Amino acid sequence: MGGLVEFLSQSLQFFYSITGVLGVPNYGLAIIFFTVAVKLLLSPLTYKQLKSIKRMQELQPKIQEIQKRYKNNPQKAQQAMLELYRAEKINPLGGCLPLLVQMPILFALFAALRDFFDPRRNPAVNMEHANFFWIPNLGQADPYFLLPVLVAVTTYLQQRISMVNPRDGSQRTMLVVMPLLIGWMSSHFPAGLALYWVVFSVMGILEQWLLRRQPGLTKGEVSAK
Repeated sequence: MGGLVEFLSQSLQFFYSITGVLGVPNYGLAIIFFTVAVKLLLSPLTYKQLKSIKRMQELQPKIQEIQKRYKNNPQKAQQAMLELYRAEKINPLGGCLPLLVQMPILFALFAALRDFFDPRRNPAVNMEHANFFWIPNLGQADPYFLLPVLVAVTTYLQQRISMVNPRDGSQRTMLVVMPLLIGWMSSHFPAGLALYWVVFSVMGILEQWLLRRQPGLTKGEVSAK
């Protein structure tokens, strides 16, 4: 993890140097540029995630039929669904892959930002450019809680567009609980990490909207893959 933390710190400083070349030196912009780069690197996984979500949505009638048929035998229902997944050649956990890949980045970025904006630990940082709009220091929590609110809202929207079965009670519960939990947690994190999360979520929403409009994601082609 230490190597990843150091790499992320150097990456932030690199993107900060780019903002300087552009004539707008600011670490907030550097974090946005960094987030865009990470999102582009993860875009192949996101595409696979969307195909997995789309396929799971198409299978919902069959899954509900199995659940209804074996409502008194959960073990049999689970076995039947596994056989359905195997027959359709899909991985029900395929939609979680981008999140699993991103988790180490989030943990490392949290550790990196904790020290990055501390001149004693990082003499290379220019604290004059560590502010971003209403945030005086991206290394500290948002004093006005605006970013945590944006974190909760964008998380909700991204979850909503990714829901496999909107009628499922557990999914509807998580749709409310998770954004509130992540928003609350982000109020205690460095504002730079909350900024990363908001930008990443907004790009994810736009990415899914664009990918859903591609002809390649029609039911016939997705089923054939």
